[in-house]
Amino acid sequence: METNAALQPLTILQYLALIHQISYTNVCRDVGLTPQQFGDWAKKRRPVPKERLQVLADYFNVDANLLIDENHYLKDLTPELKIDVQIIFIKKMLEKGAESDDMDAYREKLSRLQKEKKKQALLARFAAIIDQDNYTLQLLCESFLENIEQSNFEILEQLIKEKGK
Repeated sequence: METNAALQPLTILQYLALIHQISYTNVCRDVGLTPQQFGDWAKKRRPVPKERLQVLADYFNVDANLLIDENHYLKDLTPELKIDVQIIFIKKMLEKGAESDDMDAYREKLSRLQKEKKKQALLARFAAIIDQDNYTLQLLCESFLENIEQSNFEILEQLIKEKGK
């Protein structure tokens, strides 16, 4: 049994279709793609051609650079990108206008997403430091976390004061 397909992350294009509740088949039909092309891009067998990229971006009303990496392959859906797409979607709903109750709910959701985006950015920064495979950096990170967990803020507050000078 092949498990690679089950482990393959969603791409940003697949996620856009999902949140817009549009089947991949309908996306293909609406923008003039074959399901094979869509599948090849989603599985990263081929980069997305520039002319097709803009058609897809226009279809989902997003910036083309959101969809692809520097080599023109579809981006995998990361927690950060997922939040970015949700923020774009909510902002568009707010621009369209709706009933007052809906607008309040959209504004509240947007606020929560913006806070979550900041958290994800911190997590990504921390992960990048840990991924450097540097023993000293790992010890520093562990020490930092231990100080926070033990509410030992004096050392950390001193660092903040020094940074502000």
